[in-house]
Amino acid sequence: MKQILIFVISLYQVLCQDKLLAVQAIWRHGARNPYYCNYECDPNVAKGDAALLTPTGMRQQYVLGKWLRQRYITGTTPLLSTIFNENEIYIESSDVNRTLQSAYSNLQGMYPDGPTVPHFVDENVSLLLPPNKGSVTPPGIGDEALPKKIQLIPIHTKQREMDYAVAIACPKGTEMVASNKKTALYKEVNDATAQLYKDFNEQLKLTGDKQVNDFVVLSNYRDTFICNRYNGEKMPEDLKTETLKKIDDISNLAFSLEKFQTPEQVKLFSTPYFKQVIDHFDSFLNGSSHFKYYGSSSHDSTLLALLSGLNLTSAQCQAEIYLNKNITYKNCITQYVEFASNIIFELYNNSITGPYVKVLYNGEYMPLCSVEAKTCKYSTLRSVFMAQQVDYKKECGIAGDKGIPIEEETPGWAIAFFIIVILLLLGGLAMVIIIKRKVADSE
Repeated sequence: MKQILIFVISLYQVLCQDKLLAVQAIWRHGARNPYYCNYECDPNVAKGDAALLTPTGMRQQYVLGKWLRQRYITGTTPLLSTIFNENEIYIESSDVNRTLQSAYSNLQGMYPDGPTVPHFVDENVSLLLPPNKGSVTPPGIGDEALPKKIQLIPIHTKQREMDYAVAIACPKGTEMVASNKKTALYKEVNDATAQLYKDFNEQLKLTGDKQVNDFVVLSNYRDTFICNRYNGEKMPEDLKTETLKKIDDISNLAFSLEKFQTPEQVKLFSTPYFKQVIDHFDSFLNGSSHFKYYGSSSHDSTLLALLSGLNLTSAQCQAEIYLNKNITYKNCITQYVEFASNIIFELYNNSITGPYVKVLYNGEYMPLCSVEAKTCKYSTLRSVFMAQQVDYKKECGIAGDKGIPIEEETPGWAIAFFIIVILLLLGGLAMVIIIKRKVADSE
């Protein structure tokens, strides 16, 4: 009887075995140079959208890639091949240097061993060289395609203005930010931060117009300090640790109030990527796609929009916690989306109950579809995502099938010249017709 019971239990475990089918991961780029020029600004270092990934950021992404390799390639239940297979993974990045650099660094961690070349001898060795005179094989490279077995993996990107999922490009975004800064909630949080502004201004010796009286501006300073801290650069000597901690505490709230303050804004900015998740998993399940791993190199704004869309945080819950309104939230992420933060969607299949999804944030499983559950039937999650979908192009004021603007593709003078030539040809053709008719009439 005991043996039969063991057999039944073993059979049940085999039948109910969960299998990982596909993964969709999105990460913020690694540490970069400061975005803003507000403290000890070096004019020779690129700022803003041009801010580059630093060596610290490269290391962060490389280690994240190693973590992903351990989880999905060399672990106990591997999803991907140990060497790069172009039929298994698809990597995309926003069209920004630091996200592209992050993707390359990440992939070096995932696939550390690059390919080898054929072992040519004698005159065939020249097949490994370009036709340039004087080209020689680098010493010590052996049969490795690139030194130290570097692996190069294709990374796809889109023109920034057309990148809705990864860069959440939206022409009306600026208007939304301006509107968000006029709300009662924004003012309430701003007023509650008055003492922090006072402490900060005194410790940094800011006077006159340079004084800070807005938490978004304060968060911009925090961005500079965080970059300096990650990259070993100078920090303000008189800035107290507790003051910086308080700025840390408000930074994610500031970003949420500025960018994603309303449920409508959360739905809008999470729509493109959630649709991408659905399309990827649908395609894998119906057999029309073979990609098991879909990776996106992105920004803090995109990840915060997704966390908000997953009901893991919101401007409202963060504000109520910050204002000490004694409201308890089981799921309200208040920490900032730091460098190399990541969200991973895992699609599993249970042989009895069917496909389901788990979501990780920075390596920890998050509640999904309810405040407690860490799993969600794929059909349920799909319905939730579809219900949140809005017409992104319409709401953002984007023209139908927006392509590259013609003024960026073709110079104005060329268009004018082309029109003039067409008019001259039409005029010449008309003259020919008129002359032929007169000749015919005279005959």
